[in-house]
This record gives sequence, structure tokens and C-alpha cells, in this order.
Amino acid sequence: MNGEFLSIEFFNSWAWLIAIGAGLVLIILELLVGVDTGLDLVFIGTAFGLGGLITLGLKSWVWTIIIVGIICVIYVVLGRRYIHKRTAVPLSKTNIDTIIGKVGIVEKDIERANDGLVKIDHEKWRARADDPIKAGEEITVVDIKGVTLVVKKSERSLA
Repeated sequence: MNGEFLSIEFFNSWAWLIAIGAGLVLIILELLVGVDTGLDLVFIGTAFGLGGLITLGLKSWVWTIIIVGIICVIYVVLGRRYIHKRTAVPLSKTNIDTIIGKVGIVEKDIERANDGLVKIDHEKWRARADDPIKAGEEITVVDIKGVTLVVKKSERSLA
């Protein structure tokens, strides 16, 4: 009975410190894992730390758990969507990738074994295709391999 009283008294006295320690572990784990977790571990770790600091004077493990739980729920329900929206990196085509999907004209025949030449906007590019395409036909860029475009006959040419 005496040992049981000591263990509850221990948790009542040190729950705040355990919560802060758990929060620090989660924050360090986020640093080790990287941004793959979307900063969730940092914010949940911060919730543990705040819960521990708030309940520092209460000396009650029950209140520490309740406060940490409330802060975590507030983050998950309200803050997570806002934080992820603000920290998201927009995916957009840049530099050479902007040419994928563009339409052009074949200037030099494209054969299976030999690359041809295409004109996209005002630039000429070396190009290759799975099927032969004759000069004058319209093509669409589907990929880029190094400095060579991978093209196919345009849908408008096939109709």
C-alpha cells in the first residue's frame, strides 16, 4: 500500500516534467525524420510541453493528461489544416518541364533509330518517338530525356 502511494505521489509530482520530456522527444524525432511528418510531431511535442508547463503547479498527473489532450485535440481539429495549408509547397512546372504538353511541328523526320528535329514555339529541339513521324506533322511533347524531347503524334494529327 505504501509503495502504491509513492508511485501515485511520484506521478503527481513529476507528470509535468514527463510531459515536457515526451514533448522534447517528439520534437527531436521530427528533426531526425525530417519534413515527412508535416511538422505534426513538432506541434504535438509542443502540446506536450505546454501541457506540462501549464500544469507545473497543479501537481496532478490527471490534469496534465487532460490539458495535453485538450491542446492536442485543438491542434488536430483546428490548427493542423491551417498549418499544413501555410507550409505546403505548391507544385508547379519550372524551367524545362514547362515544355511537356506543348504542341509543335516536326522539321526533320523522326525514325525509330534516329532522332529528328521539332520546333516548339520559336525553338528547335532534338526529338525521338516510339513511332516514325514525318516532317510537317504536328507532335505533342510527352517527356524529356536529357536535352532530347520524347514526342508523339498530336491528337489533332491523328483525327
